Formats: sequence, C-alpha cells, structure tokens
Amino acid sequence: MKVFPVVFLGLILTPGVSTAQHEHHPAAAPTPAPTMMPMPMPSPAPAATPPPTMAAPPPSNPDPMAAMEEMEPMDHWMTMFHGYAFLTANRQGGPSGDREFESQNHFMAMAMRSLWGGKLSLLGTFTLEPATIPPRGSAELFQRGETYRNVLLVDRQHPHDLFVQLGAAWERPFSKSAKLRLYLAPRGEPALGPTAYPHRLSSSENPTAPLSHHNQDSTHIAEDVATVGLTASIFTLEGSAFHGREPDENRWDFEQGRLDSYSGRLTVRPLPELSLQVSSGHLEHPEKIEPGNQTRSTASITYQKATADGFLAASVIAGRNQTPAGPEWGNLVEWTWKFARSNFLYGRLESVDRDLYELINKRQRPDAVPRQRTAVQAATLGFVRNVPIFRDAETGLGGDFTLYRFPSRLDPIYGKNPVSLHGFLRIRFGSHAGMSETDHSRMKM
Repeated sequence: MKVFPVVFLGLILTPGVSTAQHEHHPAAAPTPAPTMMPMPMPSPAPAATPPPTMAAPPPSNPDPMAAMEEMEPMDHWMTMFHGYAFLTANRQGGPSGDREFESQNHFMAMAMRSLWGGKLSLLGTFTLEPATIPPRGSAELFQRGETYRNVLLVDRQHPHDLFVQLGAAWERPFSKSAKLRLYLAPRGEPALGPTAYPHRLSSSENPTAPLSHHNQDSTHIAEDVATVGLTASIFTLEGSAFHGREPDENRWDFEQGRLDSYSGRLTVRPLPELSLQVSSGHLEHPEKIEPGNQTRSTASITYQKATADGFLAASVIAGRNQTPAGPEWGNLVEWTWKFARSNFLYGRLESVDRDLYELINKRQRPDAVPRQRTAVQAATLGFVRNVPIFRDAETGLGGDFTLYRFPSRLDPIYGKNPVSLHGFLRIRFGSHAGMSETDHSRMKM
C-alpha cells in the first residue's frame, strides 16, 4: 500500500492542463459521492484560445465538479486541477486565545475517461498545511480533536495531512436514472456525513474549521476506504468499509490498517438544488488517546443555486458521536452568498457539546474524573471582496468575527466576552484540459 499512492499520484498528474481562472472555491456536489472532492469553479472558454478564461457559473448549478461528473466519458483523459489558499491573520480573543499568521489550503486534481463500458475517475486532494500551520494546530477557541505530543488539542484546529485523498472511482449506468459506483482509496472519504467542510460551497469563503468538525465530517481523511454506491432516480444508497483510526501526528505519511469500521449513507435529491442525507457509522477506536469506539450519526440538508451574478449556498448539519462516556452533539447552520459578481457574505452558527475538564485544563479528562458536559455556541459573520491581484487567479480580501456563548464558570478561562477575528487574502486558481467544445459548453450551461 505504501507504493500505490505514489504511482497513483503520477497517473493523476500525467495528463496536460491549460491555465484558467475560476469563480469560487471548492463546491459541494449535490450528489453524495463521498469519493468526489468538489472543486472551485473553472470557467470555460473557446477551445482555440489558449489560455482559456473563466465564464460565469452555470445558472442551474454553481458546482463545476457536478457538471463534469454528469458528462459522458470520452476515450481520452479529461482533467481538472484546482486549488485555494487563505493567507490568514488569526486573532483568537480572551485568555485562552492566541495570535498567528497561517495558511489554510487545499489542492485538488481529477482525471476522467471511459473504461469497461463506464467511467473511470482518478481523484487526488492535497494540502501544504503541515508546513503552513503550526504542528500544535491553528488557534481556534473551543475547538478540540486529535493530538500534539500525545496531548489532546484544545482550542486548536489540527493541520490536515499532506495526502487528503488518493482514490479511484468507477461507475456504470444501468439506465438514464440508475447507476453503480465503486470507489477504492488508500486514503479517502467513506460514506459518512455531509461533504467535508473544505469542499462545501456553503463554507467556501470561511477559512476556519467548524467546531462540530469531529461530530460530522472528520472521516474525510480515512485510510483504506472501499465504497459501493447505487443510485436509482433521486435516491443514492452507499456503504463503506475503512480503517477507523484518525491520522496520527505525522502529517506527511500514510497509516494503513485493517478494515475495522463501516458506514452507510442514504441521500435524496428531490431538486437539482437540494440534497438531503442521513448516515451512520461504527468507528473503531478513532481517537488515539480516548478509549473505546464511537458510533457517529449525521443528517444534513444542503441547498445551492447559481444566480445571475453569483450563487447562494446553505447547509444545515447535525452530528452525534455516541461514545463510552455518552453522546456528544455538534450542530451548525452555515451559508455563503455571492452577489454583485465580486462580493461574498458568509456566516456560521454552531452549538457543540464540550467537556468542562478539557476546557479548563486543556488536556484529556482522566477516566477517574466524572464527566461534566456543557454546551458552547459560536456565531461567525464575514465578508469577502474580490480584487484583481493575479492575472490567472481569483483573489479576494476578507475578514470575519466570531462571538461566543458559554457558562459563566468558564469566564476565568476564556474571558467574559471573547471576540475572535480573521483577516485574510484568499487565492483560488484552476485549470482543465481534454474537453471538447461541447464539454466546455456543458460546463457553462
């Protein structure tokens, strides 16, 4: 398994690409394909004009990856490459806060062609966060999950691994409304939870991970994933087997293991703009320093629709981890609204369960200490304005602030009314190649 990721990386980057600007950062595909990592909007241009320039997003669907997935495969490789980076000044308020300069970033590649009467897709997602975010994580009040030097990260968001996804998917239609989908990945995303936050259109302008990340979509980086999916009309049913342990502190490698965890997901898409999913999974010892297994259950509603001068995307997500110590909930509402072609208004409302001992002592609660849970709420509002800085990239200047609600007994630890701030430069870029003029036309429909 150690050799296959390197070989796969070479395959996915082999086809040539041509440079192109695009409209927005990775969008969540309305179809619940755990394997497909949605990407920023590439804008088509006449095939004879190198380099192609980006057009406005499709009026029916602002997600270009969804449009590409719906294309008929060709007998040659069709490729897309996209990425985004936030260059962020981060100030977390109160006594538990910190100040940092960091970069959240993801880079996504896809290659697609016809094979065996169906469509083969090679998928790769990567990040440089192991180098652009401190090993102990990015400062984020009330965040928790994973470890640094074998100590639970509290008030910190861990960096993601260099290899976020390396996988291959094959699908074959039975009819116009039914198809079979197979997915294998040494590292990938099983059928559990909504589209992960780095790839949701509703969170596309927000550089910060949700506080509920580890209740909802943290399995977007899982080892040794095998998924089978069946779509019939507006329904998609998927099942996955995978290795349940979360990544270790070495962010540059792979950690293969046996298939000890499993999950299932049902998605309903009653309208092109609307997607609903429910999912549940058994996670075998997911946390390194927390004993026992977890059962994670999630439900979400996602809406995204292009407009004449932008798009509107919103998600409502509920997630619960059933642990040996009891249930832990993490729920959110988030949205991004692009208007007047260059303006983005985004926000997020969250409510999460937290352990009082962890928040006070900044480490894992010992088994001998009785469990005391409390609810924490956070509200974020932000704005981004696109500004022309680089010729072949979409750049924007933005910022946000976050307010919190928590029990008064935590005032000595967090302050009475802490306020957290971000100011950032956001950069998005992309390219595509191998598409005919008809393909390009479909991308801008």
